[in-house]
Amino acid sequence: MIADVNKVIIKNFWNDFVSRYKFDIIIAFFLLILVAATASIYPYLIQLVFDGLLDNENNNWIILPMIIALIAVIRGIAMFFQIKQVSKISLSIVVDIQKKLSKHLINTDLVELNKFSSGNHVSRIMNDVILIRDGFERSVNNLIRDTLTIIALMSYLIWLDWLLSILVFVIYPIALRPIFRIGKKQKIIATSLQEQMETVTSTLTEMLQGIRMVKSYNLENMEIKRSEDVLNNLFSKMFNLVIGRAKILPILDILGGVAAACVIGLASYRVSLGELSPGSVVGYVTALLMIAQPARALGTFNTIFQEAISALGRIYLQLSIIPKVNSMTSAVDIKMPNNKAPTISFKDVSFSYNKKSNVLNNINFYINAGSKVALVGQSGAGKSSIINLISRFYDPVSGEISINEQNIKNVNINSLRNNIALVSQDTIIYNKSFLDNIKFGNLKADDKKIKEAAKNAGIHDFINTSLNGYETIVGEGGNNLSGGQKQRISIARAILKDAPILLLDEATSSLDAETENEINKTLEKLTKNKTTITVAHKLSNIVKSDKIILFNKGKIVDIGKHFELIKRSPLYKKLYGDN
Repeated sequence: MIADVNKVIIKNFWNDFVSRYKFDIIIAFFLLILVAATASIYPYLIQLVFDGLLDNENNNWIILPMIIALIAVIRGIAMFFQIKQVSKISLSIVVDIQKKLSKHLINTDLVELNKFSSGNHVSRIMNDVILIRDGFERSVNNLIRDTLTIIALMSYLIWLDWLLSILVFVIYPIALRPIFRIGKKQKIIATSLQEQMETVTSTLTEMLQGIRMVKSYNLENMEIKRSEDVLNNLFSKMFNLVIGRAKILPILDILGGVAAACVIGLASYRVSLGELSPGSVVGYVTALLMIAQPARALGTFNTIFQEAISALGRIYLQLSIIPKVNSMTSAVDIKMPNNKAPTISFKDVSFSYNKKSNVLNNINFYINAGSKVALVGQSGAGKSSIINLISRFYDPVSGEISINEQNIKNVNINSLRNNIALVSQDTIIYNKSFLDNIKFGNLKADDKKIKEAAKNAGIHDFINTSLNGYETIVGEGGNNLSGGQKQRISIARAILKDAPILLLDEATSSLDAETENEINKTLEKLTKNKTTITVAHKLSNIVKSDKIILFNKGKIVDIGKHFELIKRSPLYKKLYGDN
C-alpha cells in the first residue's frame, strides 16, 4: 500500500515538475555515463601498470601514467558539468514547487488557511522543498551515477575473475535488508521531524510578532522556556534521524571489509597457484575498494529518498485542497452601472466557520443604494461575519447574498472584490515605501492620484516630513508608525480604490479618542456616494446611519434608526449606554 502511494507521488512529481526539464536531464544523463565510465577504467589501468612493473621488457610505465592523468582530467571536467547540470535542474524544480505552493496558498480559502499557523505554511515552502531538492539530487547522483559506476566496476570484476566475484555478490546483498528496514523507519521519523519544524517556525514567528506584549507582561521567561521546549524536541527528532543514517555506513564498511578480506585471501592463494597475476589482484582489489564509495552512497540514498517522499507527500496534500470560494466557469462580471452605489441584500443566510454551530442564523435584510448602514451587537454576535460574507472570504452555509439583485456566487469573484473597499481594524502594512503601501488600493494609479488620496486621508503632511518622503520604508508591519498613521494609510488605499461598496470593520477600535475623531471626519468624506456598511464598537459613531441592524447571538433582533431603537430596544439602549 505504501509502495503504491510512493509510486503515485513520484509519478505526479515527474509530470508536474520534472518532465519540463527533459532536455536538461538527457544532457545530465550523458555526463553521468561519462563520469561512471572514466571511473571504471582506473582498475584496469592499475592492473596494467603493476603487470608492467613485473615485466622488465614492458615500457607501458611511460605511457600509462599519462593515460591515467588524461582520464582524471576528463572525469574531473565531466563531473563539474554534471554537478552543475543536476544542481540547475534541482534548483529549478524547487523554485517551481515554491511558486506553485505559494500561488496555491494565496488562492486557498481562509477557512483552510486558518487551520494552521503562518509558520506551518512557511515551513512547507522552505523546509520541505530542501528535503525534496536533496532527494532529487541524490536520486540522480546516487541512483544513476553510482549505479552506473557499480555496474561498470562489477562488469570488470566478472571479466577479470568470476570466482572472486561470487564472494562479492554473496556478501554485499546481505546489507540491503537492514538498510531498507532502516529507510522505512527514517520516513516515519522524517515526517515527525518536518511537523516539529513547522511547530518551531510557528512558535518563533508568534514570539517575534508578539514581542511587545511579551515584554509588557514580563513573559520573557515563559517564552524562553517555550522556545527551548520546541527546540529540544527538534533536537531529539533530528538526532533520531542522524542515528538512523549513522547505522548505515558502519554496516557497509563492515561488509566491505569482510568482502575485501575474503577476496584478498582467495586471490593470494590463486596467485601462488599461478592462476592470477599480481597485477590482476591489485586491479581487482582497487575495483572492489572503488565500489565501496558509491555503495555507501546508495546505502544512505534510501533514507534521503524516504525523507524526500515524505516531504512531497505533505506538499501534495496541501496542493490537493481545492478552493471552494471561487468563480464558476460561467461567472460574469458584476453589473455596476456607471460605478454607482449598489443595493445589497441577505436572504435567509446562515453561516458557520466550523460546521458545528452557526455564527449567523437565517439573516434577512436589504440595504438601499448609497445608504449608510451600521451593524451593532455584542462581541461575537456575527457582525464581522457579514463583512466577510459580502467580500466572499467565505460562503454561507445556506441562503443568498445579492448585490444589485445578482447572487454574488454567480459573478466573477475578482470583479466583485474590485467593487469593494475594506477598511479593517487589522491594518496590514508591508515593509515597503509609503507610496507602495497606498498603491495597493489601485496598482494602476499614478503618483499624483496616490498623493491626492494621502491628502484626503490626512497622512500626506506626515509622509512629506519623513526621511525620504513617499519613498520612506515604513518597517515590517509598519512598526515605525502609530496606530492612527497605519489606519490613515488603510483609508488612503480605500480612497484610491474608489469602490462603490465600502466596508468599515471596526476601523477605529484601536485608536485614542482624539485620533478616532480625526479618522471619523476622514471616513465621512470617504463614504459619500457609496453603499457603506459599518461595524463599530462605539455606537456614538453610527447614530447618523440611515439604518442600524441589531444582532444578538447570530440573529437579527431589530432594524431601525438610532432614535427608534433607543426607544424600543432594551439591548440597543444598553449597548449605547455602555459606550
